[in-house]
Amino acid sequence: LGKGLTEMLITSLQETGRFIIVERKALKDILQEQKLGEEGRLTPQTAPKRGRLLGAQILVRGAITEFEQKKGGGGIGLMYKGIGIGGGKLRAHVALDIRLYDTTTGEIISSKRAEAEAVSKGLAGGVSIEGITIGGAEFEKTPLGKAAREAIEKAVEYIVEEMEKQPWVSRVIKVKDNLVYMVGGEDMGIKEGDIFYVYSLGEELIDPATGISLGREEEKVGKIRVKEVKEKYSKAEIIEGKGFKPGDLIRDR
Repeated sequence: LGKGLTEMLITSLQETGRFIIVERKALKDILQEQKLGEEGRLTPQTAPKRGRLLGAQILVRGAITEFEQKKGGGGIGLMYKGIGIGGGKLRAHVALDIRLYDTTTGEIISSKRAEAEAVSKGLAGGVSIEGITIGGAEFEKTPLGKAAREAIEKAVEYIVEEMEKQPWVSRVIKVKDNLVYMVGGEDMGIKEGDIFYVYSLGEELIDPATGISLGREEEKVGKIRVKEVKEKYSKAEIIEGKGFKPGDLIRDR
């Protein structure tokens, strides 16, 4: 997606409160900051450490396939500082192709076309986007901006629906004194008393013909109940099973 629409999509996804957004466009700057720390140019207390970047479970990619605004009808128009005012109607159409990828296998999980139209008439309809930043406040007042916003909202609804179909997954951080420390806390909506199941990962299965990973064997090894929730992690007591270890998967079913 273009920069402006990407920002609109990220903001809308963040506002749902359902996702942890891992934004990769700033990765170059983050890696540069880590390099400065390793070279001793930053204080040890504030220098960022390598290996702390979050990995994403699902990759969202999108493309703008239609982005147009046409004027119809009569009327005399005026232009002032890139904003045109005139009669007639403006019809805007925006279409986005959204795809969800499994970051482990690279497979496309699902795809959808999200599109919307907006029509304005009279003075409000004669707005040109020349010189206006896409995604900005002025842009959202235009028919094209309104169509883009509606298309983004449809894309977010689709992403939310598809993500609800995906199994929720966390991992064991460590095990101590009959307590399992797990990734995810208030940031993932985990609550005290929640029940989860722990799975041990087995050998990775590779398709001999294509070399593509088919996943790993999983064995359910126990059940845990959340006892304490922190911002980024939780502590859960073991109520069934044993032999849990760091890296084991945690699922809600």
